[in-house]
Amino acid sequence: MNSKRFDFQDLEEIDFSDELLGATHFGDGKKLFLSTYTEEELWHALEKAQIITELKARGYYPIKLELDFLTERDHRFYLTYKGEKILHMRLRLSHFKLHRHPLMPALKMLFIDWLESRHILRAHDKKTNRAWEKLLFPGQDFPGLGIFNRIETFLRSLVVDTHAYGGFNLPEYFHDALLFHRAFRFYDPAKEAFFRSLLRDLKGIGAREISRNLTSGNIVDKKKAVVEWHGGEMLIFTHKPYEEAVFNEKYYKDVETKMRDFKFSVVG
Repeated sequence: MNSKRFDFQDLEEIDFSDELLGATHFGDGKKLFLSTYTEEELWHALEKAQIITELKARGYYPIKLELDFLTERDHRFYLTYKGEKILHMRLRLSHFKLHRHPLMPALKMLFIDWLESRHILRAHDKKTNRAWEKLLFPGQDFPGLGIFNRIETFLRSLVVDTHAYGGFNLPEYFHDALLFHRAFRFYDPAKEAFFRSLLRDLKGIGAREISRNLTSGNIVDKKKAVVEWHGGEMLIFTHKPYEEAVFNEKYYKDVETKMRDFKFSVVG
């Protein structure tokens, strides 16, 4: 069904591709981003979320927008500065079944497959003497732009404008989950409990060191077994009835109960 295999754990993509056909092109033959935005409208949405304003404040001007249509449902865009990517999102609009809620219908959801921000001007600031390299999280080649609050605003608007019920991502690293956790929650309450327990037990060393120690195998549980990071789907809903059905009282009780089983520490 898909041209790319996704490592979904508790969600299953349902092929409603016919619904998207015919809605992917504008009247002049140009493709619509996620069957919704013209290129100009996408730029306006980025402006409305104040992403462009924030980038200009960091010294990025002029900024160029580039679109890439990988499949009918997989689209990505780049914001570039002097040929360098400074913001990259790969997004997929499709229908998904939520396995933990089998009686729910398949929901139209926005999958945030890839999100990367790169503050490349930090590398050109001679005053820092490349001290920025010490600030990198695992997987980064440059520090992030520090605009996730604006990105979150943009993603919420995108969910609404595409007539989706919500969105989700699969955080590759602990620090990715920490960024998204401002608005998203792990669908699996055990994974939510695991994440919150890491914050509870290791908050003294900071997010960067938690992520680095997870990557290097220096975090152990109460049985002294090495802890590995395994992300799962993190969800957000703009449709309140579904949000209340998924993140209900039982969900939070399950999280609280499971957190009692976890105890983490750093070794080495």
